[in-house]
Amino acid sequence: MHDAPDLALLRVFDHLHRERHLTRASRQLGLSQPATSRALARLRELFADPLFVKSPRGMIATPRADALAPAIRDVLWRAADLVRPSDVALEALERELVIGSVDFLEADLLPRLAARVAELAPRVSLTSRPLIAADAGDALAEGRLDLVIGVRPYLPPEAMATHLFDDSFVCVVREGHPVVRRSLSLDRFCALSHVLIAPRNEPGSPVDDVLATLGRTRHVAVRTHTFLSAPLVVAATDHVLTGPARVLVPTATQVGLRLFTPPIELRSFAVWAAWHPRVQHDPVHAWLRGLVREVAPGPVPRARRATRSARRAR
Repeated sequence: MHDAPDLALLRVFDHLHRERHLTRASRQLGLSQPATSRALARLRELFADPLFVKSPRGMIATPRADALAPAIRDVLWRAADLVRPSDVALEALERELVIGSVDFLEADLLPRLAARVAELAPRVSLTSRPLIAADAGDALAEGRLDLVIGVRPYLPPEAMATHLFDDSFVCVVREGHPVVRRSLSLDRFCALSHVLIAPRNEPGSPVDDVLATLGRTRHVAVRTHTFLSAPLVVAATDHVLTGPARVLVPTATQVGLRLFTPPIELRSFAVWAAWHPRVQHDPVHAWLRGLVREVAPGPVPRARRATRSARRAR
């Protein structure tokens, strides 16, 4: 059994992963370059991986380092929590807190978060804004956003982050669909017209990427930026939609949809909350982050029909 890693070593890892440059990381840490190099050698031994490889423009993180980075930042954040001041006078706190997210995450988290804030700090105002990935880093750094919530690859790389929950994909068609009955085969899936949710208005999608590896394509009949209108479009058409289970499972019974396991293999995805390092030790921001973690949803509810349809589709 290995000893627990030294927090000082994890801080070195975190700065190296952010800066991708030994000299800059050393300067941020207040260490000499030889001391940082020695710490990196210990990290490589601890994790049995090179972690960072030299390149003409600095250091390149290995896949192992990229996988470790979010967990290490979370450990450092939780350790800082232990010594962070906790005597914020919430009852008298007057402040606007601004959160950037996409609509289905807002619909899932904001009601519970608003209820907790109203209970604990009734004079605090919550504002939710659309998450624009290209602007999120600057918005956090400049204080236009206090927190962003989204899928990890689209969060600012320099941000500190903590994992909230995981989600997976399901397919839906309307009840009484003329051709989709007990199962959804790959051939039928490709023959149908599709609704595509594209919140960032970028080309492609995980579904199209997987279909391309299979030499298949699909016809996208409706493209929307919002997760919440897409199920309504499916309910009114003969289209099929592939989307987050957290949106579609509870929506299915409300608007008359049937759920199926996708006929292609789609990876699940993780949702994270992220913030700028400059507010890491701010007690109000720490309180907000703690509340977001508290109200983060648990496992997706499995409707009886969803379970049965998924089993038939396998």
